[in-house]
Amino acid sequence: MKMLRYSGWGYWRSDVKQDKNNIYIFTDNQDRTSGSGKIPDDSEYSKRFGKTDLKYPTRTSAVLRGLPNAFPVTTQKYYVKGAKCYEGNWSDDDFDEFAKVIDADFEAIKDACKRLKPKNIFFPSTGILNGKISRLTIERTPKLFSYIVKKELELRDFINDNFNNKEKKK
Repeated sequence: MKMLRYSGWGYWRSDVKQDKNNIYIFTDNQDRTSGSGKIPDDSEYSKRFGKTDLKYPTRTSAVLRGLPNAFPVTTQKYYVKGAKCYEGNWSDDDFDEFAKVIDADFEAIKDACKRLKPKNIFFPSTGILNGKISRLTIERTPKLFSYIVKKELELRDFINDNFNNKEKKK
């Protein structure tokens, strides 16, 4: 199993939905309601977040929201249609809440790796710290930026220890 950057310009929901061999990571907002595409209320995604009437957008990597082989990393606090996206940004003052949310996101990814045993884990081509919408940058949010980098490295180590180094452990 490998952690890879998705090589395309962006995800296509229909392609990812059909791909049963890989896991896809996308960036998300904590409300999980941007967009107009309806996520079924009985989906695993809706159950995980204990919400109904969730939506997915047609742009951004959150187009994958609600698919069984796609998992969020919550890089945005909230989204309000028509408002500047910066209004819903996390800040270093939110560290405790942010860490709790990010920890749960990465645990869900690890659980999915154990359950689904994918060939690869694809991250957005721009990464989860692209800074464009979430503005999680080393300059603006050094604590949050460092925390996500740490969690991504821990995920890589988890994958190597549990899936890629099996021959070495024997």
